[in-house]
Amino acid sequence: MNERKKKVMAAAHALFVKKGYVATSVQDILEESGISKGTFYNYFLSKNELLISIFEKINSETDERRISMLAGRTVHDKEVFVEQIKVKMEVNKENNLFVLFQGVFVSEDAELKKFVKQHHLTELRWIQRRMIEVFGEKVQPYSTDLAVTLFGLVQNMVHFVVAVEEKLELDVIIGYAMRRVESVVQDVMKTGDQLFDSSILERWMPEKTLYRENKKSVLMRKIGVMQDAGDSDQEELLSFLQDELQAPEPRRHVIEVVLEDVKQNEELKTLIHDFLNE
Repeated sequence: MNERKKKVMAAAHALFVKKGYVATSVQDILEESGISKGTFYNYFLSKNELLISIFEKINSETDERRISMLAGRTVHDKEVFVEQIKVKMEVNKENNLFVLFQGVFVSEDAELKKFVKQHHLTELRWIQRRMIEVFGEKVQPYSTDLAVTLFGLVQNMVHFVVAVEEKLELDVIIGYAMRRVESVVQDVMKTGDQLFDSSILERWMPEKTLYRENKKSVLMRKIGVMQDAGDSDQEELLSFLQDELQAPEPRRHVIEVVLEDVKQNEELKTLIHDFLNE
């Protein structure tokens, strides 16, 4: 993305927060960013597309920061999971996401409402996938229930803390919610109690995205299991592979060289090959 387009997005973002999405006109954005109408429509087909681009930029920032937190750590590390949930909320706050969402609801625009709904469901799907990575395949049948429970607990406790003007750190709130969910995990494993089908969120995901996401999740869980079973040298190699596979463009030749030094690597080789060659 070129710097001029970034400047337009930053100007629009500030205006949407200050004036509201509906009250901000394209002309306001032109004046604030110092560009012509022709340049604006060269970058964006509409004000809607501009707002969606801002949302996507915020989501990309969250993804990058979440991935960086896994560097050198296993996917089933609960502390990493807590930190990843926290960083999402921090990024949202930094970007005044709640105010932007309010603007969407006021606008009554069907396209934007659909995007915000997809945003919400995608986050729940991410939590569901991480639940399986953290607690293991055994929780897969209950993973939608667990994701909705954790998301609801965190959101409602944060809203309550704000309402009563208490001072509690985000990681304390999320950590408390995680401990409650751990108790729920133990309970559902004993009782088999299930509310939602575990595939319900998949119906809302683009097929190609879902397919790649599932492959990546299986691969990351396999690496996590091998990290637990291996010695320190093997753990270091596997951590490197995990970090490399999380990169936007994994270096295939580097992965292949490192993989040769990993013990009992046949299944891992197959999973990595499938992931890189889809």
